[in-house]
Amino acid sequence: MSLLLNTIRVASRSSQLACLQVNEIHAQLKEKGVSLEFERSTYQTQGDLDKKISLTENLPDNFFTDALDQALINCEVDIVVHSAKDLPKILHKDLDVFALTKTFDATDAFVGLMPFEQLKPGARIGTSSLIRQESIKKLNPNLQLVDIRGTIEERINLIEQGICDGIIVATCALKRLGLADKIQSIMPWEASPMQGQLAIVGRCGDLHLKNLFKSIDARQKYGKIFLVGAGPGDPDLITQKGINVLKQADCVFYDFLAHNDLLNYAPQAEKIYVGKRKGLHSLAQSELNRQLKNKVLDGKNVIRLKGGDPLIFGRGAEEIEYLRSFMIDVQVIPGVSSATAIPTALGVPLTDRNLASSVAFISAHQKEEDPAAAKKLLLPQADTLVFLMGLTKIKEIVQALKTQAWPDSTPVMVISRGTTEDQQIVTGTLQTIVAQLDKQALPPPALIIVGQTISFFNQSRYQVPAILYTGTNPEQYQYLGKVIHFPMIQIQGIQFSEEEQQKWIKTLHHFQLILLTSRFAVKYFMNLIGNDLNILKPLKFACIGRETALTLRKFSITPECTAKEEYSEGFLKELDRQFSLSGMRILFPRSSLPNPFLKEELEKKGAQVELLAVYKNEKIEKRDLPKVAIDNIVFTSPSTVKNFLDDYKSIPREWKVWSKGPVTSQYLEEVGYENQQLSFI
Repeated sequence: MSLLLNTIRVASRSSQLACLQVNEIHAQLKEKGVSLEFERSTYQTQGDLDKKISLTENLPDNFFTDALDQALINCEVDIVVHSAKDLPKILHKDLDVFALTKTFDATDAFVGLMPFEQLKPGARIGTSSLIRQESIKKLNPNLQLVDIRGTIEERINLIEQGICDGIIVATCALKRLGLADKIQSIMPWEASPMQGQLAIVGRCGDLHLKNLFKSIDARQKYGKIFLVGAGPGDPDLITQKGINVLKQADCVFYDFLAHNDLLNYAPQAEKIYVGKRKGLHSLAQSELNRQLKNKVLDGKNVIRLKGGDPLIFGRGAEEIEYLRSFMIDVQVIPGVSSATAIPTALGVPLTDRNLASSVAFISAHQKEEDPAAAKKLLLPQADTLVFLMGLTKIKEIVQALKTQAWPDSTPVMVISRGTTEDQQIVTGTLQTIVAQLDKQALPPPALIIVGQTISFFNQSRYQVPAILYTGTNPEQYQYLGKVIHFPMIQIQGIQFSEEEQQKWIKTLHHFQLILLTSRFAVKYFMNLIGNDLNILKPLKFACIGRETALTLRKFSITPECTAKEEYSEGFLKELDRQFSLSGMRILFPRSSLPNPFLKEELEKKGAQVELLAVYKNEKIEKRDLPKVAIDNIVFTSPSTVKNFLDDYKSIPREWKVWSKGPVTSQYLEEVGYENQQLSFI
């Protein structure tokens, strides 16, 4: 910086466009109230001096910045203004991007004697960019491409000289030069990363100078993006860090490999399904990349939820590279890879000191899956091979293994939807596995393991009862067998206006006792109260069941009364035993479903009871039953029974029916189903 504190030395390339871009930065600063004088200088980079070499060649990364970079490093100037798209992928270690301006116009434009759509076959189109050349070929392969160089003005002159019938250039450049009237067409493709943006580059460590440009740095308003590993299938196998960021998400992009239950960690977020199932892709990768970028530029906290680990065969590297090309920082949260977790969950080691000292992980899918460009499947040398995304390629896999002289007797194991309630397993050999899979069609995704360590698998160990659980807390029932969570109800908190919230908070002192009959009643009542729990200190609490009491204790509140019998009649007996109910003022936060029993019986004993609906118990939309054999079904409330029968008309007679509590048991009997009551839970 010069001796005059309000003057800085600013450099750029020497073209008219580059000088106008410096003016633009000065104007943006002035608009933000930053008063600086620019002492200007211009430099010619290698790209300015050598206009003969094609930009489609393998050029140095700093082709358009080298002289300017060196001027900064030598302290000849304080900052440099660049077209952001010209920045090297890796900036010199002593330099830093102080600011990146908001996009002026990110499109490409066609300049010519007629609109692009009216060009005749063989028309000569000039462009300097390999990306633009490829985009033109896709749009109209009958055009002749001409490699051109020079300033915008020099390129336009090529049309007047008859060398080109038209050119493709950046729309923003034409607008900045006052040449927008020459635009014939705006091109439909996505242009080069950061096109239309300006970058201010300075020296690392010049923090005071960097702060002067913060007000025009568009990155200050960018959101954040996380690539999060969703784990192998079982929603309990996501990492805690993954859960933490999901809770803060504004938008979640999820695919076929991520369990839907994980979306419950982000109830407030926009959910966008992106597919990724073979033959059923809902978004092309290029469109997905663009949507991820646009959400971040809109200031959103974005989660890209990817099955397994986000950087193993999931195109995560492509997404990172794309986002970084727009100077968007990407944070990656590792996930439990299906390649290792699924065999581990089945007790199948991938290595063993006696059988296998090496393992290789292989994607059976090739880039873009273009049949015309299909290559022979190449297999690495290893004792155990694990194939991901290989279910539709099983014949090719077997053939490749036989070509490499793997014995026909080599064990093969195929696991469909591993670690989930729908898991299916087929074991065989290289000789038999194709025929077996023809007979037993498995749904994707599937993992294929080849090698001797499969001998560790014990099928009988995994033949545990399959339990369809219709409630909201499957963890309580895991010890009974293989629990398949299939909720028939969903719980949603009721939204209170600020006025309603304050009304209830102010009236709390009128009550003596709070009744809580579920963990949801605790959760949503506490949400209503807010952070100031001191207002609850004068009140007494009574709960149904251990789980409700434990949830309340998380708020440092110990209930005066906890009924062990988890139904209204048992709760009433316990309340009558422990309290003098006559004249007692009671608040009853509960579900919006009508159930007048407790209120009516308490009022018969002289209590004054006010109901407060804090959550809704709603029916979940009908979906297909799991395609696995079910041994038992657990109902936790009459509403779970009613909703199941509404959707599926009957409970299969071969299923053993279990119920939680006498009320649910009685309702099942009333609709014609014998059941075993799990009152001990």
